[in-house]
Amino acid sequence: MKKQLLIAAVAATMTSAAMADISIAGSGKLNYTNTDISASADGSTIAASSTNAFGTDLVVTLTGKSGDTSVVIKQEFNDAAVDTDDTDGAVAGMETKAAYMTSNIAGVNVKAGSWIGADSNMGNGTMADGRFSADYTVSGVKVQYEDRNGEEIANPSSFTVSGAVQGVSLSHEMFVNEDTDTKVSGSIAGVSIAYRAYDVDTTTAASTTQDKESIVVGYTTNGVTLTYADVDVDGVGRTTSDAFFGTQATAVGDMTGFGLSTAVAGNTIALKSYSIDPTNAVGSSDDDYTKVVITRPLASGATFEATYTDKDAGANTIADTETLDLELAVKF
Repeated sequence: MKKQLLIAAVAATMTSAAMADISIAGSGKLNYTNTDISASADGSTIAASSTNAFGTDLVVTLTGKSGDTSVVIKQEFNDAAVDTDDTDGAVAGMETKAAYMTSNIAGVNVKAGSWIGADSNMGNGTMADGRFSADYTVSGVKVQYEDRNGEEIANPSSFTVSGAVQGVSLSHEMFVNEDTDTKVSGSIAGVSIAYRAYDVDTTTAASTTQDKESIVVGYTTNGVTLTYADVDVDGVGRTTSDAFFGTQATAVGDMTGFGLSTAVAGNTIALKSYSIDPTNAVGSSDDDYTKVVITRPLASGATFEATYTDKDAGANTIADTETLDLELAVKF
């Protein structure tokens, strides 16, 4: 009996040690969306219509770790063919959203595999295979090299130097095609400022990829956070977006808007008003948006969020749209 107990105790210890470096995290979303499309102003192209849809978006992330080396696999199941976190297309069913390995070699952090890039007001994060990143920090200055498959044509490799000076974060990325991406962010007298400028070295008058810059200013007073955001794209250039202005189905031009958020009776209430030039063409008109988002944590551990969006289309041949999205979300 004692031998059996000893064997069981040793087996339990070995199992715990083996499982200790494996972690599972995830999230789930259930959405009900009602979309009401008005007839076009002149009644010539678009008839009024209304749609209702239910959708679930389930994500599981598995992380295995041994010392300084980790392997991460992120799997998503989306039954509504609505892809909100990258621009690789709306895919219904199972899809791998990340599969990469990280390690540290002589103080150098390395990462290789497939993952989604960061979202911003000037870019919607994209999924890509064959990514590689290596960075090293010395005296508070981080130097990073990034590359990915196909860099010779569309995805040039780059070096980034970043750090902080007196509370101001600085980053300057230099691509092999001589494009540059510069970011500056910090806080002055309680006002947060984030500025970004992307300089395209090979732009032409007819190119849709041209110089662009963005700025976001925020200030909190009496429990109310005020935000101003602006994106400017030169000429007829356009850009994707996935931050203050929300995910855009196609690349758009200049964007500007104001927002405020506050807490009321356990709810977080956010209001946004912004305009987007969909084409940046000469003589084009802006689409105007009003968005209200109400978020509330529930006793069950889930979060309920109601989002109402009113789009007032600028061109009279494009229909106005009202959207109500009710979401129940949970993370673990």
